[in-house]
Amino acid sequence: MKKANWAILPLVLSLGACSSPPAVGDDTPALLAAATPEAREELQRLVSEALGGADVVLSKEVLTRESALIIERNPPQDLRQRPLQGRNLESPEKFRLLLSGGRCWLERAKNGQRWELLKAECVPASG
Repeated sequence: MKKANWAILPLVLSLGACSSPPAVGDDTPALLAAATPEAREELQRLVSEALGGADVVLSKEVLTRESALIIERNPPQDLRQRPLQGRNLESPEKFRLLLSGGRCWLERAKNGQRWELLKAECVPASG
């Protein structure tokens, strides 16, 4: 390879690293520093998108005490609040909040898919 080509290669590799999710070994369980309306709205939008556009209701304190988020499906009910289809055997969806490389990530447990939270500030979870 020519000398000029070698100078470009590190630049190209470093640009690719900027858009990549962080390495899994750098992950630290995290909490939201503050559940601001903007952070909750972003989190709700990302979880909804991850679940195919499902309506999702999150508490005001979401991810401020635990780094895990568990979403259960709300099955259709009759007027007496009984499930229309009997027992629901679907597993809940699990997400976790991570801090990696100084950035805040929401990870879906079943497939490792990640979304960066841009409107939230995260802090390491203790213990």
